[in-house]
Amino acid sequence: MDNAGYIGLSRSAGLMRELNAVANNIANLSTNGFRREGSVFAEHVKALGTSDPSISMTSMSHRYLDMSAGDIVNTKNPLDFAIADEGFFLIETAGGERLTRDGAFSQNAIGEIVTANGDRVLNESGGSIVIPPTAESITATKDGTIFADGQAVGRLGVVTADQAFMVREGKNAFRAENGYETVQEAQVLQHALEGSNVSPVTELARLIEVQRMYESSKQFSDGESERIRQTIRTLSQE
Repeated sequence: MDNAGYIGLSRSAGLMRELNAVANNIANLSTNGFRREGSVFAEHVKALGTSDPSISMTSMSHRYLDMSAGDIVNTKNPLDFAIADEGFFLIETAGGERLTRDGAFSQNAIGEIVTANGDRVLNESGGSIVIPPTAESITATKDGTIFADGQAVGRLGVVTADQAFMVREGKNAFRAENGYETVQEAQVLQHALEGSNVSPVTELARLIEVQRMYESSKQFSDGESERIRQTIRTLSQE
């Protein structure tokens, strides 16, 4: 494969990865607390020689998370929570402590507050929050402290982390590879859920744009392949 072929292949590979990211964003339009993912492309330029022009190749260097807030909707569930400002709920999964903005919680068989996946929701000290099965009233203050029949049973762990070191796991959980810090003045809303921050109109427009660029890149690669085949046929006839 010549240089033109490698250039076309690198562009197509990057666009395919971006297309997958856009498709994943669209698939999670209704996922609570979902954060859309964007792509960053980089250009690599290399000199070929004193008399030859340089060669430029592109690649999708990395992805980034859009941390803008999603819309908050009110619910009637006392164990639905949303964070009005910065921060993530701290949860415990099979792989360890993780961060999420999905506050659709419930109780397990022993009264612990858990996520929709059954992962324990942790308090500010890293322990579980247990609501007595006989509790008739569940309320919460803006700092995340939960009360069962007027008695405090724990405070939701709300933490923040460096976005550059956050790795998505599943739909809406993140691993903080560089650790996390407790948010001192958390703004927690009860009877509320935060939706996805994906804009369907923006993502659909982006999907069309990426598809067109991918088709253009493929046409370029097909043209180069045909040029090489034609050259080989011509040379073989001489």
